[in-house]
Amino acid sequence: MVLSDSLFSAYKGWGVHLRSLRDGHKNVQVCQCVASGSSLMMPLDGRIKKTPQSAIALAAHALDGKKKKMQQRLAHDPVVRVMLLKAARSTASCREYGEQYPGLVAGRRRSQLMSRLETPWSICDLEDVVQQRPRKRRFSDVEACKMRCKDGFYGEEDDMHFRNDVAKQAEDEILKAIRRTASVRYGDSLKKGEILLVLATGWNVTEYSYSSLDSAGKAFLRAELVAAAELCALNGHRVSAFRDKLHELLRRNRGSHKGFLRKSLHKIRPQRPSRCRLHAGMKCGQKM
Repeated sequence: MVLSDSLFSAYKGWGVHLRSLRDGHKNVQVCQCVASGSSLMMPLDGRIKKTPQSAIALAAHALDGKKKKMQQRLAHDPVVRVMLLKAARSTASCREYGEQYPGLVAGRRRSQLMSRLETPWSICDLEDVVQQRPRKRRFSDVEACKMRCKDGFYGEEDDMHFRNDVAKQAEDEILKAIRRTASVRYGDSLKKGEILLVLATGWNVTEYSYSSLDSAGKAFLRAELVAAAELCALNGHRVSAFRDKLHELLRRNRGSHKGFLRKSLHKIRPQRPSRCRLHAGMKCGQKM
């Protein structure tokens, strides 16, 4: 399951989409929750009731939905593993002008939890491989990419979105690289029915408030980072726990963001799965 903004909108635009990703000899089922112009928590233009919705609202809808494929996939309440697409060096302009999303990058660095679950490589690192640029640091997960394009992912007129002629392939190559990183980190567990949750959003809130409320009572950068950290804290829990967390975050997002301001990022720690969550198919108190 991929939570993203318009950067990953090449296939069907915004909304919830189910599709297959060809990765080597395997077809991987992908559920994309694309919040175009939005973020993990912030809906379009910061207006809670306006569509397109936030990525969390789309994900909650997908997990609650009636699509047969989703119901079948979630029937046994699978374990979820979390990966964050690195926020730093996300666009080609970062090479020339410096970090384009400094607020988001700095915020994630305040959290050891998020830093541990971010990919060690960036989109620019993958694009360096695609363009065959000289590289100071090499990451095996991106070096394995076979795509080659001298013009890279981004165009001159729009340095924040992939060019139309390569957008689908660029999107696929990023997801495949994330899966390679996750496979190394989590081992064979991903092959045994676990779900990989990819957070690839937050870019749109980097200029929003972090330490104080705006005129609407919101602090979307702080809310974004807290929400991402709290999802990371559930790494290894069942999908039902993530569904509950998504709905909780939606409730907290509707009102004032004072509660998010009181949250310290570095104090958000991993949560151990409860025994009842771990053995979701059994009644509470039932012996194994």
